Amino acid sequence: MLRYKRIFLDNQCSNNCLHCTYKLEETSLPDLVSITTSLASDNKDGIELAGGEPTLRKDLLEIIREGRKHGCRRIKLMTNGRSLSDMHFLENLLNAGCQLFDIKLWGSHQALHDQLTRSPGSFFDTIRGLENMLGLPQEKFISVRIQVCRENYADLENIVATALRFGINRIIIAIVDPQLEIHKVLPHVHNAVNISILNRIWIITEGLPFCIMRGLEHHIGEIYTGWRDTGGTDIRHQDFCIECLYNELCPGVANKYISNFGSREFFPVKDNMYVKEVRALHV
Repeated sequence: MLRYKRIFLDNQCSNNCLHCTYKLEETSLPDLVSITTSLASDNKDGIELAGGEPTLRKDLLEIIREGRKHGCRRIKLMTNGRSLSDMHFLENLLNAGCQLFDIKLWGSHQALHDQLTRSPGSFFDTIRGLENMLGLPQEKFISVRIQVCRENYADLENIVATALRFGINRIIIAIVDPQLEIHKVLPHVHNAVNISILNRIWIITEGLPFCIMRGLEHHIGEIYTGWRDTGGTDIRHQDFCIECLYNELCPGVANKYISNFGSREFFPVKDNMYVKEVRALHV
């Protein structure tokens, strides 16, 4: 698995997303000195800069340079992409040593994206940021993170098609809404995976357990990054999970989801041809 040390940089954001997974006001922020000290004492060669919106942090470029100075080969920026619409700022990020970008996209068109970010103009800023990325020759790895919720799941295939226009390297489908019934979104997930594969772009999911992803096990993102809860959601196994071949790899299902819809969609996987491969990838 790829391991990243997550550093939370900012509790401000240029968007006001309806389904924001962070409790920004409750988070304390490290200063540059504490970040540098942490980097010096940590052996991880990858850091993930998150927020809020980390590009609003005034010392971001200095933090990236410090990361490089202390041996971080992989520096990932989690962003809504709006600041990347400034070509000069984007070039400075790349030159400082940030080459991995995880950019959120909520819709395939302005009305839907801006509805969910609750920030007029955010769609065009993010799209301009992706266009700027496409136009720069520097080495980089671009992921588009599609945050899936009740309001946009039916647009999923179109969002994937939109992202593919910009020469990206990976698509992440992240389920962020415990009020969204999985059986409704699953056909769209299957379509989105097929669209991406046909275009030879790697696509992974977050927030979908193995029993739901039969036949698509290799696209479960947590196999490669580890299961973690970024939004404070209480996730646990159900009683029947003990019988599942993936019991030790999968953390279970969000309690909020079970409270809303029950556990009838989930079941223990007792026979699967990919178990050995998945376990090997997870190590």
